Amino acid sequence: MKSLKARVGMMLLVMSGAGCTKAAVQGRAPKPTAAEPAAAANPEPFTATVNVYGALREIMHMGRTERRVDLAPLIGTSGTYGLGALEGLGGEVTLWDGQLWLSTPDGQGGAAAGKHDATTAGATLLVTSTVTAWQERLLEQAVPFAQLDTFIERAAREAGVNVEEAFPFRIEGTSTRLDWHVINGGKIPAGAHGHEAHMKTAVRGSLTGTRVQILGFYSPKHHAIFTHHDTNTHAHVISSTPTVTGHVDHVDVDKGARLYLPRL
Repeated sequence: MKSLKARVGMMLLVMSGAGCTKAAVQGRAPKPTAAEPAAAANPEPFTATVNVYGALREIMHMGRTERRVDLAPLIGTSGTYGLGALEGLGGEVTLWDGQLWLSTPDGQGGAAAGKHDATTAGATLLVTSTVTAWQERLLEQAVPFAQLDTFIERAAREAGVNVEEAFPFRIEGTSTRLDWHVINGGKIPAGAHGHEAHMKTAVRGSLTGTRVQILGFYSPKHHAIFTHHDTNTHAHVISSTPTVTGHVDHVDVDKGARLYLPRL
């Protein structure tokens, strides 16, 4: 009888221990297996280094159009991209992989655009960044101008770029419509301020169904510095046929174009 009781007690003890072990396992996260690896932590978004010289608010409302940076040292610097305006608002500046493009009023209602291997000019506004590697995305549908800011922000976020800070981007492909201008500081009336006053005297033009290269900078925190108050982007265009470069006022990008974003 005593042996039977002992055996029953031992069985109850084992069953009790098994129940505790099962409960403990249920309350603990299972270890990952080779078939189900642990989820990797999200990496920190990449923040591009962007340099800014001058500010739109000072140009537009204070008439400060003096030289803020020399352009010559930037020529030939591989991976350097930038855009802005010449001192005195004498025209537009675009840097594409160390190549300097200038567009200035030709005095006959048009603009003279071209690449320069040397210059003594300076810029009153310039935004630059050095990008050593780009990541590419095919546009599977057309992007109208009204959706450009949203498209750039979403694509950059998906690509791991820090969209809370400024970063450069490129678009290469066909634009169904692109409106551009070249500032003409020599014709702005003395004392005239504001965007509208500057646009009244600018050289303006449009491209339709043209292959273009677009360089832009996106930022949610540089309004009135290098973007206007109603947009997060500032972009310039380079077109070979015809030869045009200038500030982009409107662009509808066609399906099949490619967006390039900086990569670490």
